[in-house]
Amino acid sequence: MKNFIRVLLLTGGLILFINSNSYAIVDVSAYGGFGFKGEVAGMDYKALPYGLKVHYNTSIVPMLEMGLGVYYQEMKVKFDTLSDGWDAKRQTFGLDMNLILALPIIHPYGRFTYGFWDKFEDDTENYKAWGLGAGVELTVIPFLRLFGEYNYDVADHGEKYKTNSILLGLKFDF
Repeated sequence: MKNFIRVLLLTGGLILFINSNSYAIVDVSAYGGFGFKGEVAGMDYKALPYGLKVHYNTSIVPMLEMGLGVYYQEMKVKFDTLSDGWDAKRQTFGLDMNLILALPIIHPYGRFTYGFWDKFEDDTENYKAWGLGAGVELTVIPFLRLFGEYNYDVADHGEKYKTNSILLGLKFDF
């Protein structure tokens, strides 16, 4: 996994020096959603993820854009569905990569995340996390897109926390 991260960082560094023909050079997104199926050690949980992501974009080939950037996500987690309130808060910061098919109005995409800082509120050390997602962006007006995404995310805190989420958000292109 360390070699993969090194290759990802090297590739990202090279992309910064390549001329960009993409729709927008930088994008900023805010999102929120619902974790409808979470599991850890045979126990189910629900979650409310929300966060921000920022990308530098470039065209790989015509009509295929790649965004490389960072994301920060918080997630409120509820283990017992009968109790009031949320049981814990999870925070993640890491690398985010998108591959976007640049069609005129509808833009399908795939997403990969690698959280190098993942922490529950009572953790004494930081852990790692990764995620995969697929979604669709819809251009509302130029430089403003709405998006919906399915996201699968795994964090290892001694036990593997696996979360399936639906995310909805707003993306600004610059």
